[in-house]
Amino acid sequence: MNGYAVKWSPKSKISYFSILEYLDEKWTFKELEAFVNRKEETIDHISKNHLLYPYSKESDAHKCVVVKQVSLFYRIKDNNIELLVF
Repeated sequence: MNGYAVKWSPKSKISYFSILEYLDEKWTFKELEAFVNRKEETIDHISKNHLLYPYSKESDAHKCVVVKQVSLFYRIKDNNIELLVF
């Protein structure tokens, strides 16, 4: 199963890089690297099974906890996964 294509919204890119900057100051390199790897695994899981994480009608999005401190919100749009914000 190939999975859905994943598209990053401009807001998701900005929020992700802001988080990386913050974590770079507060976490060790090893912790930062583990976070990036976990984010990649999570996006891979989403692309293969987009219904894996809970959906909220309120926000019209799915919420996925990447790590305890960071969640990712995404939605299905035109048979693609659209990452909304971290």
